[in-house]
Amino acid sequence: MIAQEFSLFDYYTLTKHNNILVSYKGPITDLLMAEIVKDIRLKMADNPKAGKKLFAVFIELAQNILYYSAEVVRFGDREVRVGTILITDEPNQIILACGNLVENDYIETLAQDCHYINTLDREGLREYKRTQRSRPRGVRSRGAGIGLIQAALTSDQPLRIETRLIDPQSLFFAFSGHSEVKKG
Repeated sequence: MIAQEFSLFDYYTLTKHNNILVSYKGPITDLLMAEIVKDIRLKMADNPKAGKKLFAVFIELAQNILYYSAEVVRFGDREVRVGTILITDEPNQIILACGNLVENDYIETLAQDCHYINTLDREGLREYKRTQRSRPRGVRSRGAGIGLIQAALTSDQPLRIETRLIDPQSLFFAFSGHSEVKKG
């Protein structure tokens, strides 16, 4: 198999849109998340309500990368998980997409959770969140498993998911959270 040569120009062409607020692929750290939050607040200063929503959804989805990405690299003296973050400013909404590699063993459960979350209305999401808080943590869980529920509640939109097989052990799994934003 011949490896395709990376072209920075091709990447530039793919991402050359005026509506991109943030585009990042690499190690996700607390410091990087703090810098992106600063950038969100600055770019959304004229619409604080939308900025708060975007901030809240960003934290929930980015923490999934920080805690669960299957792709790990050395970053200084520690291992750090890797992911992709894209925030775009569309005509009537802000779209936040976060993605990372997930081991195949966890994909089915993750996809089922997302599909179930998307079947619930606002009150159903709140009740599910309360139920999840009282459940014991799973083996991989660093929380009560409520991050995706909170992202759906905050964005007032269903979670959009996308999966792509990478290799026999892992898939690329992306979440998108959409928030309607009033312009002007």
